[in-house]
Amino acid sequence: MVIQLKSAVIDSIDETETRRLKLLKVSSKSDGATLTLELPDALCDALKANDSITVVIDSKPITKGEKAKLYVESSVFKKQEKNGLEVIGSVGGLRLVFTLGKATPSQSNVFSSKKFFLAIM
Repeated sequence: MVIQLKSAVIDSIDETETRRLKLLKVSSKSDGATLTLELPDALCDALKANDSITVVIDSKPITKGEKAKLYVESSVFKKQEKNGLEVIGSVGGLRLVFTLGKATPSQSNVFSSKKFFLAIM
């Protein structure tokens, strides 16, 4: 099953200690979800703080991914299901942290394989 956060907002895009990297922070209060992602500067150009976005996460390639502001393939490093779902992953060696307050078993199953796809539209 696809995880879709339709009412997500970019909270901030901050500089990191590493040159040319930014830290993207996204939240969806209605879904109880947060996403923190390290990205190169060039991939952050289409994203602005306080923008309303849709985040789609799936275990299979996303059909409309090429039309997204950001489309990445990620790998799962660690998955915990205590008090909700927390996934720590990597996108090309950069850190990704996704939390979901009340995850259904099918939403949690998206991260069962070692690979997942993420699109920000």
